[in-house]
Amino acid sequence: MSRDGRQFAGGAKRVLRGFTLIELLVVVALIGVFVTVSLPPMFYALKKSPIRQASSDLAEACQRARMLAIMKGQTAELVINAEDGIIATQLAGGFGPLGGAPESDGAGELLADGAPAPATTSPETRPFTARLPESVAFRELLINRRDVMDYAQARVRFYPNGTCDELYAVLLSESNEERVIRLEMSTGRETVDIIR
Repeated sequence: MSRDGRQFAGGAKRVLRGFTLIELLVVVALIGVFVTVSLPPMFYALKKSPIRQASSDLAEACQRARMLAIMKGQTAELVINAEDGIIATQLAGGFGPLGGAPESDGAGELLADGAPAPATTSPETRPFTARLPESVAFRELLINRRDVMDYAQARVRFYPNGTCDELYAVLLSESNEERVIRLEMSTGRETVDIIR
């Protein structure tokens, strides 16, 4: 039996010992090496590259325009200015960031008929505006199979039943990365394909 009253199997006394200083230093060194090796890729994965940010913004704008049309029960638009790289959502025929009226924060929005929007507007139905990074540009922009690259404002319409115009957009970065964003007309859902 041991001093604290425990008995060990076979009647032998067992000596309990902790970790040595060398063992602890080896473990700390291994953790340091692991952290040093894994942190840079982890930060790279968290930070979006310009082309990933641009394709993400365009996909989010499509989602927001679709939600705006469905939630408000009115036709909404995704407005694209390919030359300046500005994308925005708004109700069709309404005032928005690209329609000439000042951009609002969502609290003082006007509906298409000029009536004020309710103060409880959800984030999904608020207008969305983004600018593509300087190193990313539209290489190709087709709406309903029509080339609209040279239009001052190309408009993709989203309808309250969830359908939309056909969109085919190709984004190209300075580092020669390429993404294709497509909209499925019957569902209004976007897909993003990595070309290179």
